[in-house]
Amino acid sequence: MKLEYDLVEDSFDDTTNLRTMTEQAQSPWGGWLVRTTVYSSHHISTNVIHVVREGSSEGFDPAAP
Repeated sequence: MKLEYDLVEDSFDDTTNLRTMTEQAQSPWGGWLVRTTVYSSHHISTNVIHVVREGSSEGFDPAAP
């Protein structure tokens, strides 16, 4: 499955030479997936969290189609 991510923030710091990009996509299980990526000259780090809708009893199932 491929999700459509919308860009929330894309910033570059001239002092540290770090680029940070935050994107979000509506998940098919309800709620949102928020992906933050930090780029440096030597590393790439990514963090993804699932934000569940309030009152939703459905959980995140990574094996779901």
